[in-house]
Amino acid sequence: MKKFLNKISQFLSLPIFILLISFYSHYKYPLMSDYDYDSGLRLKYQLLEKNKDQKKIILIGGSNLSMGINSSQIKSSFLDYQIINLGHRFQYGLNFYINLIKPFLNKNDIVLIVPEYQLILDDYFGNQNLAKVRLEKLNYSNFKIDLSPRDVLSYINQRIRFLNKLKNGSFPDKENHNRIDAFNEFGDCNAHWFWNSKKHLQYRDPSTIKIIESQYFKEFITNYRKKGIQFVLIPPMYEKNSFELSKKLIDENIKFYKKSKLDYAYPIDKMVLDSNYFYDSPYHLLHEGIKIKTNKIISILRNELKTRTHNNVYKK
Repeated sequence: MKKFLNKISQFLSLPIFILLISFYSHYKYPLMSDYDYDSGLRLKYQLLEKNKDQKKIILIGGSNLSMGINSSQIKSSFLDYQIINLGHRFQYGLNFYINLIKPFLNKNDIVLIVPEYQLILDDYFGNQNLAKVRLEKLNYSNFKIDLSPRDVLSYINQRIRFLNKLKNGSFPDKENHNRIDAFNEFGDCNAHWFWNSKKHLQYRDPSTIKIIESQYFKEFITNYRKKGIQFVLIPPMYEKNSFELSKKLIDENIKFYKKSKLDYAYPIDKMVLDSNYFYDSPYHLLHEGIKIKTNKIISILRNELKTRTHNNVYKK
């Protein structure tokens, strides 16, 4: 029995040692989100806290918002509202953002939903981006994040590469938007606005389209409408070729939001631009594209507010 226990202890000693070293290193050395793009998530949450009792417009979606609108221009058009650009990464999924904003919503707030078409996919990208959110304590809500060993190992690999770059001075890079000072006071990542377009991948329909359950989102919309929150659904500005390659997924989005009694407030096929308007993905816009998209959002929002005012007067 003693020999058996000794063998077990020898077998477990190395994994336990590695685990302890990893745990120690995780808290001793800088976090990626102290320096990189994901520091923006911390900033956006601080904006929610700061403006909790203020009348506000909250934009939710992925990086098509973070790297695709000019919130200062929206603020100039809606002076009574605080503007919070909560868009960050579409890999987090729609329910992540819903859980984040719930405690901060008040009567007459506006939630502008501008979701990438991939935002409703269920675990299409895995939880590797969410691993960082959980391990670096960027999950500010009760949103449940389940991690696999693959997710954790992926995070460790990213962290090691980050620390090496930090040590040799190659991070942060002022010619890259992946840095803490790339954000303005509204949560827009604006460092790239006047850079050149990069060659980027086109998005297309996944081979299997697996959508998240719609009931949670539907209940959220229904319950918070009763509390006086206005929801406006706007299509993302999408790169033309990716739009043509994503027709099935786009159709699934239309059906998904209809189940929650949300229709797009603007034609989907009118929110499409040529590749030269985009920076490094089919959603990340350069300045000229940002102007077009922001102006459309302002126009749509004005129409929605006029309609709401007219309906309220009619009810009286």
